[in-house]
Amino acid sequence: MKKIILFMVSILCLGCTKEDNQAQEGEDFNSLYGGIPYKGTVQGSISLDGGNELDLSGEGSIALIEDTQDSVSIVFLSDIEDLGEINIKIRGKFDQKSFYMGNENPDIYFKVVDQIINGKFVSEMQEMDFDGKLERELGQMKMIAIFKQETESFPKGTRLELDFDTRREVTENDDDGSGCQMRMVPIWGPNGMTMGMVPDC
Repeated sequence: MKKIILFMVSILCLGCTKEDNQAQEGEDFNSLYGGIPYKGTVQGSISLDGGNELDLSGEGSIALIEDTQDSVSIVFLSDIEDLGEINIKIRGKFDQKSFYMGNENPDIYFKVVDQIINGKFVSEMQEMDFDGKLERELGQMKMIAIFKQETESFPKGTRLELDFDTRREVTENDDDGSGCQMRMVPIWGPNGMTMGMVPDC
């Protein structure tokens, strides 16, 4: 089947965060969670409006890419057996220990605060909810998407659920991110198809 790429349009915004006593001085969100990708599995399901449901499973990974001094992209990559790729890319700002996208809009936001993932994206095309946790060596994220209008990939009323369960081992000798090569792929988004760079981990 054709590959499917989901893309979250990012809104840059910056917020405040609490101090994390476990983090070393000088570390920020990007240095704590960037670098070596998290790798593991993704499980889930896809349900059509008529009631048919298909269980999904495959390989999953989480990585931070395209970092600047205060912004970075988080990508959730999945390769689903018999379905193809479903990739989510979210860009936002980070501070010492937290990541923020879209704080000013209660219907469009994604944040990682105190290692807890929480997000929501509501548009005319779809509704998405995110929750999970991101720790130094563990990344877990559950996404539920409901498509309110038909797209090239999903009929109206489709419910897509993905559960990422990923891990990595961090040592003092790790560099700043080996493990991913960038590749250009078609990306499906609320405004139609576009092309974008995602890591091939």
